[in-house]
Amino acid sequence: MDYLISTSKEEIKNLLDQNTCQILRKANEVNAGHIGGSISMSQFLLPLMYFLEIENHFEYKLVLSKGHASLGLYSILYLLKINKQPFLNYCTKNKNSFHGHTCSKSFKKLLASSGSLGHGLPLAMGYAYAQKLKNNNKPVICILGDGELQEGTLWESLLHIFNMQLNIKVIVDFNNSIETNTLKIDDAIKSFIEVIDLDGTSFSDIKKGINMIMGKGPKMIIFRTIKLANVKSYESKPQWHAGIPNKEELNDMLNNISIKLED
Repeated sequence: MDYLISTSKEEIKNLLDQNTCQILRKANEVNAGHIGGSISMSQFLLPLMYFLEIENHFEYKLVLSKGHASLGLYSILYLLKINKQPFLNYCTKNKNSFHGHTCSKSFKKLLASSGSLGHGLPLAMGYAYAQKLKNNNKPVICILGDGELQEGTLWESLLHIFNMQLNIKVIVDFNNSIETNTLKIDDAIKSFIEVIDLDGTSFSDIKKGINMIMGKGPKMIIFRTIKLANVKSYESKPQWHAGIPNKEELNDMLNNISIKLED
């Protein structure tokens, strides 16, 4: 079954533009945040959450295994008016501050706080298995960074997910970073779990990914993205994995945002 995604490409481009600006300004304001991976992840997570939360109010659970990209998630929650507080209180000094790794209190569908790479998928697997025992087939969406593909727990978890036929959708933000260019999904993996490799700058590919998430059974979706996406002359540079722009750099970044979203 193909789900109709009524949101226009231009509307998503506008939201991506606003989201990119928000992330950059907030990182500069609080001198914290992993802007590279937060922005690359937003390329697919923003339209996905728009579809799930605004258009359909779909029931699911989310695990952000790449928890250091919390600023990206919090910015999306703010922009879509789901919960503004995590973004407004990101890395502040008050008692209600949301720290640099993802906190489960930020979003009711977020399964757990996260940060240690490689732990998100085993956690998602345990939850999905418990739900299956209760005859609840609510999907669990687990978002990984490409660096996590080096973790042994990932491959062990994939095998168990297939054997138990758990309704988990594994999404890889493969932003082709210089330090973690290690994507290897071989034929053995593809023989026991459905894998689709998609372009994170293609609106039609993003819609394909959304339809896979809405389907049944275990699936792996690889979104090819770019670290610090859409910020011309700053993309794919290792220093912006966790680097914070100063005021001059921030202004230059804001003046060089050009959202790439092809048909």
